[in-house]
Amino acid sequence: MKKLIHELHIPRWNEIPDMGLYMEQVISLVNSVLGPTVDEISYAPLTPNMVNNYVKAKIVGAPSNKKYSRLSVAQVIVVYLLKMCFSTEEASKLIGIGMKMGRPNIIYNRFCKAIENAMRSVFDGNITLSDEHLPDRRFRYLLGNFALAFTCKFYVKKMFLKDDKIV
Repeated sequence: MKKLIHELHIPRWNEIPDMGLYMEQVISLVNSVLGPTVDEISYAPLTPNMVNNYVKAKIVGAPSNKKYSRLSVAQVIVVYLLKMCFSTEEASKLIGIGMKMGRPNIIYNRFCKAIENAMRSVFDGNITLSDEHLPDRRFRYLLGNFALAFTCKFYVKKMFLKDDKIV
């Protein structure tokens, strides 16, 4: 598992094809890079139905001539990851905040790097909240990581999703 986490690489902006991708290509790209990692937590692979729902919810830009732009593919990746922790409405608000920051390529690349760094830090045991000496690492970090996950989600909801205000 640790090797899988350390090998996780979410494609950066310039690694997403700029020529436009058909739905099947978007699904294949996302599932090929994120599939092995999300399989570990039994999270559903990305499906055309999911992408269509993201487009209908106006979180992801609609395809042009059945092709998704680089921005739309990046949005699919971000929404797919956000949906593991947040509702569609919350993911939409968070994407909106990111889009208001301007320069989506830079914001997207920072998002990818933040996810990869957080995953590595947590799985390496570098982010913990207690120093309990329990015999099994799984149990040693269970409560601390649960508390960290809860607190991070609480923080994002409180600071960025409450009453459509950015604090």
